[in-house]
Amino acid sequence: MFDLFRRWGARPASRKGRADLLVVGCGNVAAGDDAAGVQIVARLKEAGHSRCRFVAVPDAGPDLLDLFSSVETALFVDAVTSSASAGTLHLVPLPSREIEPRAIGTLSSHGWGLAQTLELGRALNRPLPRLMLLGIELGTVEVGAAPSGEVTKAIARVVKKFPILHSRLVNPENPIWREPKHYPPEDTSFPKG
Repeated sequence: MFDLFRRWGARPASRKGRADLLVVGCGNVAAGDDAAGVQIVARLKEAGHSRCRFVAVPDAGPDLLDLFSSVETALFVDAVTSSASAGTLHLVPLPSREIEPRAIGTLSSHGWGLAQTLELGRALNRPLPRLMLLGIELGTVEVGAAPSGEVTKAIARVVKKFPILHSRLVNPENPIWREPKHYPPEDTSFPKG
């Protein structure tokens, strides 16, 4: 556990200063739009949102199970692919049949990802928080490329609206937890719920 905290820069929360939301940004910082999750977490951490713990990781591996025990709600922020336009935001309560693991570059080099981590947690009877995925539809995954314009705008949109999203995520009765929601780049209602 100590190595996890040292490697990712996370610190265990004391009961008094316990975080009410864990935000995990996943992605490959050297692969264009796949860096979106890590970039969002870096910007939110820099903004100093209290009551949140921010962790940036290349993938959602089994080490995250140690962090789950200290929070009631976790938000995973990662680039996703579907038939939607680049920059579309997807809010998906987990687990969900809508989500399939993907392998892009080194993101899932050993075939292990969020789905496998959650399955392991359940098999080990580990407490799991309420889980939400914030997926950012990617446009390009090119090694060495900067994020595309659409994804850069989506990143700014998430950072700007994060206080609203945070308040909805920590409320288990909020409609945001009922079903997946998708917000194309032109939809200004994010994070409606």
